[in-house]
Order: sequence, then structure tokens, then C-alpha cells
Amino acid sequence: MRAYPVAQSPLMRVPEVAELCEVDEETVRVWVREGKLAARRNPGGRVLIFRRADVYTLLGLPTIPAQNENGPAGAATPDEP
Repeated sequence: MRAYPVAQSPLMRVPEVAELCEVDEETVRVWVREGKLAARRNPGGRVLIFRRADVYTLLGLPTIPAQNENGPAGAATPDEP
């Protein structure tokens, strides 16, 4: 199972996605062309940018809830089983 790095950016580039998914960078580009993974381009239009949550969803991994000063969002309350 893959471990989550600490303090991750919500955005990823092709090399990061390829490394996390353990595939070649061209495979990531194919996923975009086939519509399997949503991507955006940077303002200059050259670099593909991915939402980390979209990549985790593709891999079937749970997304990490956002942190705030009160603790993780969506944390279970003590009275929940």
C-alpha cells in the first residue's frame, strides 16, 4: 500500500502522477486523452496539472480530508460508534 506524503500540494504534474501511479509519464498523458483522468493546463498552456483528489480517485484511494486549526475536516465525533 502506498503511504501518503505529509503536507501535499493539492495539485500535481505529470511526473508526480506517474510516480504515484507507478506508470510511465506517457501513460498519464494517454489517460488524459482517453478521459480517464481530468487535467488542466497551466496559464502558459504547456504544463498539464492534475488535482490530487482526482488522481487518488482514479487509484481507488481515499482522499485526505483538509486540515484546519480544529483538526481534520469530517473527523468522527466521540459518540459515533
